[in-house]
Amino acid sequence: MTRKLLFVLTLVAWPVLSRAQFFDFGFGDDPFMQRRQQVQQQKYTAPEFKGGDKAVQAFVQKNFKNPVVEGREVEGVVVVACIVGEKGKVEETHIVRSLGKDFDAEAQRVCRKMKFRPAHLGKKKVKGRFDVTFPIRRSRLSFSRLQTVDV
Repeated sequence: MTRKLLFVLTLVAWPVLSRAQFFDFGFGDDPFMQRRQQVQQQKYTAPEFKGGDKAVQAFVQKNFKNPVVEGREVEGVVVVACIVGEKGKVEETHIVRSLGKDFDAEAQRVCRKMKFRPAHLGKKKVKGRFDVTFPIRRSRLSFSRLQTVDV
């Protein structure tokens, strides 16, 4: 009976005692933990296209060739995630939001041609992700805003 009672008390008291500073297992002196904390404190700068958002839009409009879609009008958005390497080139592309094989393939082709300023973690260049959006209206690329009609 006393063993069971002692066991139950241990189960109840262990979480409380483990959070207290009674036990020091030396994890505070771990050099790997200190290095991870330093990396987390460094400033991360995402990759950016040279010229900003307006330049991305101009580049996409210049290089995107509308695929031929027969018998239907397609509307929606294709979103492509670009993995930008340390040298600023697009290494990988992934479709985040699809609109059909033709539009997806063309959007990926355009993204692979893009050049970026690489992402930085502190002063070190690292890989980063940049999402590019391709708005499609009436089966064509269109960055113009549609006017709303008051009823």
